[in-house]
Amino acid sequence: MKREKFKWVWIFTVLFLFSSLSMTVSAEEKKQLKGKTVNINKVSAEEILKNVPLVSPELAKKIVEYRKKNGDFQTVEELLQVDGMTRDLLRRIKKFFILDGVGGKECTC
Repeated sequence: MKREKFKWVWIFTVLFLFSSLSMTVSAEEKKQLKGKTVNINKVSAEEILKNVPLVSPELAKKIVEYRKKNGDFQTVEELLQVDGMTRDLLRRIKKFFILDGVGGKECTC
């Protein structure tokens, strides 16, 4: 009987710890991910730093340099081509980038 009771106490404790840990992470992530959307094809490095969380000054400069060298971004996922951008970081900040102006008048896409 004591062993059965111990088992349930242990299960409850483990579940409680995991649920509180996941709530802490999501609350922390929400706090970090406040910002504003920016047009990735027109934004300056300074505007990226001001509006997009988790982006370092070096990465912001590399994003703008990549755009100047290679032309406008066709997709947000193209940011993965920028040196220093990781899939995890892009997943977290993707919602802050929009692609206004892609294609122009002659776009047949």
